[in-house]
Amino acid sequence: MTYYDELVKNCPPVKGYMAGNKADGYAERVMEAKRLSELMRTTRPFCFLRLGDGELKHLLIYQSNRLAEFDRSQWGDGPLAGTQHCGNSGLSPKYAERLWKVYEEADYVDFHERNWPIEHLVPTLKVVRKPGSYRNPSKETSMVFLTWVERELKAYCRTRRVGFAGAEARLLEIISKTPEFKRSAAPYWAEDSAVFFHQPREDGRNLDANLEVIKDDLRIFCTTNRLDTLFISLGSGAKIIGFELSRELGICCFDFGAMMRALTYSGCDGNRFARSPHYPFLFRLPFGRYMDALEKAMPSLTAAELLGKAHGQVILELVRKEEGWTFASWEYDFSQENVLRFRQSLHEYRKRYRKLFNVSTAAQAERARFLHFCGTHQLTSEGIWFLRRFRAKAAIRDWLSGLRS
Repeated sequence: MTYYDELVKNCPPVKGYMAGNKADGYAERVMEAKRLSELMRTTRPFCFLRLGDGELKHLLIYQSNRLAEFDRSQWGDGPLAGTQHCGNSGLSPKYAERLWKVYEEADYVDFHERNWPIEHLVPTLKVVRKPGSYRNPSKETSMVFLTWVERELKAYCRTRRVGFAGAEARLLEIISKTPEFKRSAAPYWAEDSAVFFHQPREDGRNLDANLEVIKDDLRIFCTTNRLDTLFISLGSGAKIIGFELSRELGICCFDFGAMMRALTYSGCDGNRFARSPHYPFLFRLPFGRYMDALEKAMPSLTAAELLGKAHGQVILELVRKEEGWTFASWEYDFSQENVLRFRQSLHEYRKRYRKLFNVSTAAQAERARFLHFCGTHQLTSEGIWFLRRFRAKAAIRDWLSGLRS
């Protein structure tokens, strides 16, 4: 067991939802979101960062001088499995010292103490914040970026030149032009702002290997479009790039995290073919409209990759939802509305992608995982029969193995 695993093991067990209840401290978060907006309007350069569990793990391992315990799963691309959740910081230990520095010097850091196990581990972190900097003043006001997007994003962006950079940027650019988005996103999206989008180039998709290339491209993107504010969703790389570009260009950089997924209603991270670890929610978009945009944004996906994205999107309908809040990928809500949305999406999924189910071994395996998920949660008769056959075959294998032994 690694040092970090031992720390987590010793934390008190989670009670309720991973991020707690939205209502707890909501009035305080609304006030803190207003304060954050004022800082963003009046301070240049300015950088807002969040401390997620990936970054906390990174920093605690660095602090304890145990970088050898950092395994590649922390910065790899993850599996092709649209029914499984997968997430990591995206950065290897070579960036640990640089990451530590930006958390000490950023203008505002939200330490996310509302999120388990972060609340129990943050007190052990020895980061020394620079004098005059800001942070969330309490556990209740942490995760303020959710409330900020819900209550402040539209007003802040109005009349400004803003950029959205991340693995879902091209998808957001396409979806933001659809009637469904304009109608659903009206409370959050400023139509009268000058908005620009930057998708990291495909050959630079691996964040750990291409951080400098991505940063250089973003510098050109910001200067070419004369941006005032950059919203950046690039895992832990967003922390380093956002802080450094804010200083180099004299702009505001906002660590946007999963909120680009919320604005696109995405079931998978833009650079992955597995479900995301958690889902901030603002509004739903129809499955067909989302997949239309995805296929335009990512035209080179293989059949298995496209099925992985589609499965993540269908399963997203079942995740617990509350406007302006987030839930972990395994926090399901099989309510009447969610199941109805699931069935509507499933119907469209079958029409669109039935032809892909058997085109390759990888596609067949991805389809099998989806049927297993549906059977486990008794969502479809096809899934139930698949799971019964799966378990029967496993029982026969075990019986034969026993005979041989």
